[in-house]
Amino acid sequence: MPVPPSPEKQQQTIKAFAKYSGMAIQLLGACLAGVFIGKWLDTKMQLDRPLWAVFLTILFMVGSLYSLYKQLLRD
Repeated sequence: MPVPPSPEKQQQTIKAFAKYSGMAIQLLGACLAGVFIGKWLDTKMQLDRPLWAVFLTILFMVGSLYSLYKQLLRD
């Protein structure tokens, strides 16, 4: 019969899950912000191609990945 994990181990697992889930949501939020702001700019400038949407999505994603990298180095 398996031994149940200690309460401390369960708390560590929950904290790690919350931390990495938060990082994933941060990355998703940054990408979505880039898409929506870029689409808005493309509409305002009446561009045929989604240049700002692509550029800002990539820029926000790279910035978010850098931020995640710095967070992981701290831990």
